[in-house]
Amino acid sequence: MSSPRSFSTSSLRLLLGLGLILGLNACGDTSSNWEPQDMFAAPTEAKLDDRYRAMIDFKALARDDAGKEYAAGPSATVLGAVEEAVTMCQQSNAQGCKAVRVGLTWVDGLDQAAIEAVITSYRDTLTAEAYQAAGQGNMGAANWLAYHYAVRGENLGEAERLSKQALQVAPDDGGALDTYGLILYRQGRYQEAEDVFVRANKVMPTAEHIAHFADNALAMGKTDMARAAYQRALQAGAGPVLSQTIQKRLLALDLNAGAGTGQQAPAQ
Repeated sequence: MSSPRSFSTSSLRLLLGLGLILGLNACGDTSSNWEPQDMFAAPTEAKLDDRYRAMIDFKALARDDAGKEYAAGPSATVLGAVEEAVTMCQQSNAQGCKAVRVGLTWVDGLDQAAIEAVITSYRDTLTAEAYQAAGQGNMGAANWLAYHYAVRGENLGEAERLSKQALQVAPDDGGALDTYGLILYRQGRYQEAEDVFVRANKVMPTAEHIAHFADNALAMGKTDMARAAYQRALQAGAGPVLSQTIQKRLLALDLNAGAGTGQQAPAQ
């Protein structure tokens, strides 16, 4: 994603360290008729307010030593947009890839601590606004916040409450189902998560959703299923950051390093 986590997002990519930014450093029905679907779909039950629309339209910019710029977004997360912009630069085999804009803030020339402070400020503001919007009945914001907590592995009880609240409004929404599945996965409730991820992917088989199914299958020790799902996620149009993560997990499987049942940080 880049997409809103209004009932369907891709990305809160909070799992890679800031070092990367500056760095610069058979699953369900997976038949060939699956098509990548629009991950920017807003919930039909209620219109998004302006603040939440800004939240799901976050952008970032990276630049290489030659001055070429790489724009990423819209993204549901601050860090997700920044990571995507930098990864796009890296995948072009450019030198000196670095983030130069975070949202509306130019960070070119700032040190790592200063850029981290900008990202944290944006993230905290968006999280607070999402919480307020969720309390006012915006189910897109509730789902976004639940996903935010799930990816970070924190406040999982509150995340589950918010996710169930969103699902009461849209019980068959692919993004909302994926969020709930991710929460179950984070709680170690793998069989329940698998059932939910299958439902999510039948409705909305995006690369991110398929990758989440694969992560859960890997945690259950279903390595063949996980491998097939990761490959399907790549075919479904995984973005640069997600593609890198999947390639690393496939390599680990090839080296038998991923043959256990340990939980992986969710692919994004």
